[in-house]
Amino acid sequence: MSTITLKNGNFEVVLSTHGAEIVSFRGSDGTKYVFEGPESVWKFHAPVLFPHVGRICDGFYTWEGKEYHLVNNGMSRDMEHALISSTETSAEFELTENSETADKFPWKFSLRTRYELRDDGLSFTTTVTNTDSTEMQFSLGSHTAFCCPRNTDPEGTTNADYQYEFELREPLTTVLLNDSAQLKADEDGTAPVTAPYGEKEAGIIPINAEGFGNGHFFTAFKSGWVGLRNKKDNSLVKVNCAGYPYLMVWQGGKGAEGVSGNGFNCIEPWYGTADAENTDHTWENKSGLISLAPGKSFTADQSITIVR
Repeated sequence: MSTITLKNGNFEVVLSTHGAEIVSFRGSDGTKYVFEGPESVWKFHAPVLFPHVGRICDGFYTWEGKEYHLVNNGMSRDMEHALISSTETSAEFELTENSETADKFPWKFSLRTRYELRDDGLSFTTTVTNTDSTEMQFSLGSHTAFCCPRNTDPEGTTNADYQYEFELREPLTTVLLNDSAQLKADEDGTAPVTAPYGEKEAGIIPINAEGFGNGHFFTAFKSGWVGLRNKKDNSLVKVNCAGYPYLMVWQGGKGAEGVSGNGFNCIEPWYGTADAENTDHTWENKSGLISLAPGKSFTADQSITIVR
């Protein structure tokens, strides 16, 4: 494992070859935007999720009669990625099939994660290419954890001074999850099941000490970004979600107690879903999978914009 530092006049970002993950994202004033640890709170920072997003029931699935084993949120976050290019302000990583992935995913693939600093934030894209000879099915997403409250917030700031905000302030539709963060099924065994989220103010999700349990999951939104707004100073961190069919929010760490630096709230745009509670473990029966023909590529954009 090694790290790469990107820097421009406004930001400094540290990336790790382990998981091709952001491990630090700071402003020129020292503001920490992405959760940096400690591991005792959460061992990740901004994991890339591939080829599965969310909970995988019992840790396995089957494809063409063979059993494959994955942890929740897939294998990418736990594997070493090759650094294939870098400059002072950009870096690109690649994960391909190898002996370690053979028990986890049946296809040959390339997963490229590219970062480039901008004046207003960080371009962050993931591109999957099917390098196999047959059609490939997969999910893809991200799980960036943003400090909440931030280290430069005034004394007394808690995560209740923040809120999630959808760009269009639209009424939200939630995907129902059970207590294990699996998709709930209806009486006929169909999943996913959706319902109005019921927020008081359309497209606004208050943050408080109760948190979001195993996550609140949304679909059918038209907003191009979802943000984390500091209501005290009106600053905003936006994550691109244009074109995504699903988005998860989750609170972790010690944000509920207002401990600066140890609390975070996640914005997670996903192409795909967790397993259903009544899954038969068959990969092709999973909801939300992307199908990709041999030689074709698919890119997800989860870029981060800072509005100060």
